[in-house]
Amino acid sequence: MAKHLFANIKDSDKKALFEILKNGEEHLKKRVQAIILSGIHKYRVSEITKIVNLHPNHLRKWIHRYNKNGIEAILNSPKTGKRKKITEGLKKKIFEIAHIPPRKLGLFFSWWTLHKLKDYLEEKGIIDKISHETIRKILKETNVKLQREET
Repeated sequence: MAKHLFANIKDSDKKALFEILKNGEEHLKKRVQAIILSGIHKYRVSEITKIVNLHPNHLRKWIHRYNKNGIEAILNSPKTGKRKKITEGLKKKIFEIAHIPPRKLGLFFSWWTLHKLKDYLEEKGIIDKISHETIRKILKETNVKLQREET
């Protein structure tokens, strides 16, 4: 028979958990409610998932994290995904290059497109890899439009 999983709530954490439940952000309230139902009321994972609308595996992870690291594990979610590697200096460099007419750089076209700018940045080793969508977002931040300017 499977062992039941419950949160081991410390007396010192109870007040903080109820305070989060009362005044915390929505995503934290759901986690705290699950921990309270598990640790204080001794609900099973299958029962809690129906109440707080969390997948059982996700709920088990939160209970394990709480049991291992306490209340801090609930407040600070683990970071996922790639780390951002676009620095302000790199954004500035992209902005500067976008303002230089391609012909002045010895290229055989008159205006930049996102794809051409991407290829140029990668070929010159300014960045290892970047998507044209990331370039579009960077240029949008600085109100740069890659349009053919009338002279």
